[in-house]
Amino acid sequence: MKYVFYITDNGVTAFNAQADNQKQISESFDWNDVPLIDAYLSTMPEDSEADVILDLVDEDLYFEWAPRVHPWEKASIANRRKQRIHLDTIALSQVNWTNNTRISEDGRKEELILSATVTDSFNLSSFLESLEEAQIIVKGIHSKAFLLEKYFAKKVRPFLKLNRQDLKKPFLLVTRQSENTFRQTFFYDGELRLSRLIEIDSSSEDVNSITQALVDETKMAITYVYNQKIVPFNSPIGYVFLDGEQTLLDGVLAKCQEEGLIRATWEESDYFVGTANFREISPTGLNCSIDSSPCFSMQATVDFIFTDRPKGFYHNKYVDKINLFSSARTVFIGLNILVFLGGLYYVVITGVDTLISWQKQTLLEQKIQQHESETKRLKEVVKLQDDAQQIKASVEFSEAILTLKVNRLISFDINALSQVFAHHPNIQLSKIGWKTLDRFDSRRNQIDIKAWVFPFYETYHDPVKWVDDFVAELNQIKGIEQVQLQKEPLNRQLGQSLSINSNMGTVDALPFTVTLRVKDDKLK
Repeated sequence: MKYVFYITDNGVTAFNAQADNQKQISESFDWNDVPLIDAYLSTMPEDSEADVILDLVDEDLYFEWAPRVHPWEKASIANRRKQRIHLDTIALSQVNWTNNTRISEDGRKEELILSATVTDSFNLSSFLESLEEAQIIVKGIHSKAFLLEKYFAKKVRPFLKLNRQDLKKPFLLVTRQSENTFRQTFFYDGELRLSRLIEIDSSSEDVNSITQALVDETKMAITYVYNQKIVPFNSPIGYVFLDGEQTLLDGVLAKCQEEGLIRATWEESDYFVGTANFREISPTGLNCSIDSSPCFSMQATVDFIFTDRPKGFYHNKYVDKINLFSSARTVFIGLNILVFLGGLYYVVITGVDTLISWQKQTLLEQKIQQHESETKRLKEVVKLQDDAQQIKASVEFSEAILTLKVNRLISFDINALSQVFAHHPNIQLSKIGWKTLDRFDSRRNQIDIKAWVFPFYETYHDPVKWVDDFVAELNQIKGIEQVQLQKEPLNRQLGQSLSINSNMGTVDALPFTVTLRVKDDKLK
């Protein structure tokens, strides 16, 4: 089971994520109710996990610039600083490098160091020891200020549609803790630089008086920021107000403008402002999803821990021991997973290799069978008993039969006529026909050829020459008795050629007709 203990200066509130009803979700105790606190801890199951949130006045945050060192030197320097600030009156302490760097006036590279301490004013150490005695697994101890920083980056920034560059701008985050308690958290260059709790006079009951008191406290915080030279004097500062009730949010930004916290002379690109309701930011949270339950900063951050499990800020020996066991358990599980994956990889690779070998063997057997079948088929087709002389005789006989069939049509080898057309690429056959002359059984034939000569580029010389060459070669065919050019492509007179070009428009090819007479074989 998962729990969260929310600690304030007045007492502790325990939140149970697996509660059966609304009354059991949270229970509050004063610090004087030690027996009740111990009784509650004793009822928690042995495997319970818990986070602790510290929302205290006596939490001091101190920032200082230190010479920049190598990454491997940071841990030892932080530990030495932590030992120096840890006293008997200090319950928890933490030193962190912020990774925020600068170059000093002397030209030295420096990095910002955070030192945080919590005073043991109400015997916080005793409560943490009680958690250890009850064997409750404490997953993290959270500083409310730094928990709000994570909550803003993870939940509020997307809700307000701010980009990462906006987080680099200076702004003040004001969150409502309870009816009369607020926390002011100032951010500069993406780092938390100031956080303090403020309490409004409980006599301020109406919205206007609460808003005025909150704006007055905000003025004091901004004055402190300017006086401490965290930001240049009068430079733009943004404001974000978070509350569980919309009535206060509706008029707080207008009040800030009226009081001069937001100045008209500032460039809008240098700052941003916004308001948001915790219920709208986390509508499905354990606490904020209940309409009858208050949803202030306390409930919203508790829901944030239940859903997002952020890392803690402070550490003590018990928390370090739990983290060590958790890390060892994670490493052990990781090693087992790696061993399992390695064995699985070996089994899979071995199986794949075996399967591929079987497939290769099957393919080889199929190829052998195909080769044997092809060899058998070729033997049957070729019939090796026939020698080369028999094959040659068969070919010559087939060629003679084909020649005989052609010669019986027009009594001469038509292949010669085909070769003539092949020799003249500018001649395109359009139509060919033949007829028998004299008696019906005569072997004297006439062949009529209609063709085109191309290309024609508005000059008669080349087309006429191409046709003359074509006719001359036709006369060379064996068996031709006479060749007559019945229709010329152009009149050989230049004037007639020009007349054709101007009257007929563009002409790409010219027609002509040739008549061939084939000799009678009996006259030879």
